Amino acid sequence: MSVPDRAEGSVLRACASARSVELDTLAPPGGLMIVSPHPDDETLGCGQALAAAAKAGRDIVVILLTDGEASQSDCDEVERNRLVALRRDELQDALSILAPGRRIRVQRMQLPDGCSAPCMLDTGRFENMLDMARAMDCASIWSTWRGDQHCDHRTAATIGRRLAERLEIPSWSFPVWGRFGERAVGGDPRLFDHEPTAHRKRHAIQCYASQIDGEPLAHPDDFIMPPELVEHFAEHPEIFFRER
Repeated sequence: MSVPDRAEGSVLRACASARSVELDTLAPPGGLMIVSPHPDDETLGCGQALAAAAKAGRDIVVILLTDGEASQSDCDEVERNRLVALRRDELQDALSILAPGRRIRVQRMQLPDGCSAPCMLDTGRFENMLDMARAMDCASIWSTWRGDQHCDHRTAATIGRRLAERLEIPSWSFPVWGRFGERAVGGDPRLFDHEPTAHRKRHAIQCYASQIDGEPLAHPDDFIMPPELVEHFAEHPEIFFRER
């Protein structure tokens, strides 16, 4: 996937006239399950809303599809394991900022980063997710958006919809990469902007040094998010689509 360098596109233009959405609509009282493809998507895509849900007392679990181990190129097994541990620590640090004093469970699926597909999630693990959702009285599922151009994001979108269908509960998706560039919007975007938790998201984004400043990375071709996009995610209202 090519990384855009500017925060512009058809989804963002559609958001210029989008209505706001309240937390109780996104996450009715009960549990909340977030299907996230990589460590950082939960913060970039829905960090404000996640923080607001935690503050409101929602029980939250993050289903982490991959460990984000492919963001570095040409690394051996030792370096790959180091990166997995680093990104896991970054995730925990970000969640501790978004939800201070709250325990947010992270369930790792360990699908291959950069080449996942819904068929890779076997029936047993999918049923385990359903059992987990039922045990926490899950009332809503969030995932990345089907219009995101990264395969892992589309995998998360498909799994999120399937979970919601089986549980017969609402499903919402948040665009990450899909908000940039030209594509069919195909829905009614809603905006979540919650100033009491906006600062938490801004601080949580900074936990992902491996993705935004390159300090821990060793290869010039490794992924680094352009500064303009970092600023965009820190300041723009969060975008949600209701999945039907």
